[in-house]
Amino acid sequence: MITAHTGSATPVADPGSFRDRNNRVFDDGEQIYRGVSSEALENWRQVSRTGFFRDLTARSKIVPTEEAALPRGNAAELDNWPGMLVHERVPFLSYPYEWSFGMLKDAALLHLELLESAMEEGWTLKDSSAFNVQWKGPRPVFIDIPSMEPYAEGDPWRGYRQFCMMFLYPLMFKAYRGIDFAPFLRSNLDGIDPSLANKILTGRSRFRKGVLTHVALHARMQERAAAQELDEAKELTEDAKGQVKGASGFRHSKAMVLGTIQGLRRTIRKMSSPDARTVWGNYDTDHSYGDSSFEKKKAFVARNGGERHRGLVWDIGCNTGTFSRLCEPFSDWVISIDGDPKAIERLYQHEKEREGSKLLPMIIDLSNISPNQGWRGAERKALDARGKPDLVLCLALIHHMVITANIPMSEFIGWLASLDADVILEFVSAEDDMSRMLLRNKVNQYGDYTEEEFERFASESFEIADSEPLKGGHRKIYYLRRR
Repeated sequence: MITAHTGSATPVADPGSFRDRNNRVFDDGEQIYRGVSSEALENWRQVSRTGFFRDLTARSKIVPTEEAALPRGNAAELDNWPGMLVHERVPFLSYPYEWSFGMLKDAALLHLELLESAMEEGWTLKDSSAFNVQWKGPRPVFIDIPSMEPYAEGDPWRGYRQFCMMFLYPLMFKAYRGIDFAPFLRSNLDGIDPSLANKILTGRSRFRKGVLTHVALHARMQERAAAQELDEAKELTEDAKGQVKGASGFRHSKAMVLGTIQGLRRTIRKMSSPDARTVWGNYDTDHSYGDSSFEKKKAFVARNGGERHRGLVWDIGCNTGTFSRLCEPFSDWVISIDGDPKAIERLYQHEKEREGSKLLPMIIDLSNISPNQGWRGAERKALDARGKPDLVLCLALIHHMVITANIPMSEFIGWLASLDADVILEFVSAEDDMSRMLLRNKVNQYGDYTEEEFERFASESFEIADSEPLKGGHRKIYYLRRR
């Protein structure tokens, strides 16, 4: 049951919701509304009574949704919609270029499970965008309700190309070639084009499962279609009925579409990511602390983080999530962020098997966070534009930001202050063995990287409420309350 919001805040149109003209998402800060056309409203009323929809919603695979009255204080833009739905809010938005291999794989399998279940009851999905999947902790949930529409016998799977570009090809890049898919998905929000996939999935990978059918053949058909369109543009004629000559009359049976879906599910289930070792992928066993110092650090986080309830916690530089899990008892949700794909993959695989987990893992390089991008730079939001945390854990990260990424300490502390949250930060001195390792083969231009300078910068925006030395004084952990 979704609790109706009775406040007077005016819902604002989401700048990333405009591509489907049959609906538009609005947000008033508490509820997520969706204005829908008459056709989309009728589809909703029918699909919400089907067995597959009820079952997948009950299993938290489809976002809970209800028909709603027009919200109070509505903007004039809301009046244009014949119907209104209200969705349960997901805790925090994340995007496919921030997911690990296992996360993208499970999101793809959820999409295929939903599509197959829908087809069996006479419904389909008109698109296959990876952005239609979000997360409640480590559990994927489908959010684009209006993309469900009745299936007509003979129709193809209209979202097939999009599924390949946004799910299948990225997974193949990682599983078959060991290539990180994130830069491709971040640079092109529509996914990886078949022609590009065909150029990369060559050699022995050409004979891996699904490549000939879904990549090589797909790319060849796309090239032929482009050539045909060029020819038709040169001499476009129409018959008496207004139909373009040469248009294909090929019909797809329901069994053919289901066969494609089921074949893709088998292919994707068998995919796995190369298990390459990375620096922090085994942090839970390879960290540089003695047992006593590590327990002191955990006690400090639990004591100060838990001084009051926190709605949203960010653990930036989370490694494999030891301290993220410490925050669960005093928070609603924890966003576990790290730039190491192996660490986040390990964290995700652990958390998705843990009942009741409230952790959302995300792969983000903190020196180059996901930006505002897409249409007018607003279609997809930067990390720090999606909602503010109440507490930020920043443990053994600052030396990487200052020494490795060459970000001035004052700049990094200023960014933390801009989040308007309390911060638990571990300062790693230049004398610490990990800092000395980072300084090897580098000119030491970090004379201001000292505990005294850190405290001076931090005191400009925070109250230093608590602190404690760690590792024989080479590190110090701070609790910083936002002024």
